[in-house]
Amino acid sequence: MFVQKKRGPSEDDEQDDANELAWLRARSRPFSQPYGLGANGLAGLFLGGIGGAHAVLLVQSLAAPRRNVALVRWCLYACAMCGFHASEFLGAAAWRWRDVSFDSWLLNHSVAYGLAFFAAVLEFALEYRLPLKQSAATLRLGVVLVAGGQAVRLAALATCGEHFAHRVATQKPQHHRLVTTGVYSVLRHPSYCGWFWWSLGTQVLLANPVCLFLYALLSWRFFRDRIPFEEATLGAFYPREYPSYRARTHVGIPFIS
Repeated sequence: MFVQKKRGPSEDDEQDDANELAWLRARSRPFSQPYGLGANGLAGLFLGGIGGAHAVLLVQSLAAPRRNVALVRWCLYACAMCGFHASEFLGAAAWRWRDVSFDSWLLNHSVAYGLAFFAAVLEFALEYRLPLKQSAATLRLGVVLVAGGQAVRLAALATCGEHFAHRVATQKPQHHRLVTTGVYSVLRHPSYCGWFWWSLGTQVLLANPVCLFLYALLSWRFFRDRIPFEEATLGAFYPREYPSYRARTHVGIPFIS
């Protein structure tokens, strides 16, 4: 669950001054500053190149007389990853333009995220010729989970707009209000729910049984700890509204209520 904030005039001025200073620094160091156009241009070029190349390869694989399902899996996974990171940046550009930077791509999300990615690639490579990679049923299920999870996350981003944040607020500014419309009328934490199922879907898409188990376990443990903390904070912010809102909505992640 996220909260919305309407900045006051003084806060807008301070934010504008900070952003202007960051942009001025970025002009002199376009590849080393988060706001640098060079760094963001290279990120877009990289994702566009990788995603485009795999999209072409996917079309060729689907049109081949003897379809290699394992290759189709890999192409879909690469397109899904590029699409996810691109959508995070585009969402920030559309709704959080004051803060958009290289960090908005989430390519430098965390060490754990990078290790999870390389573990998935390694398992897929080691199991590439195993029969399980040729299963059309798990391929379809993976596509559904990835597409559905991505759609829920994008709906959360669109609903919150410029007020969407990746970090939990620990202090309530004066103009905050509780968001209960759109996808938030059903799910209290749609971005968490969407990302959870999207991440599991990527491993079903790759037919990676080991990483599927690890992704499910580690992601579930992360949200098991994060969600109660966030809800305790929101309960303190909105002692009257939040209990009833919580009672009528869902988390969407198994065994977390």
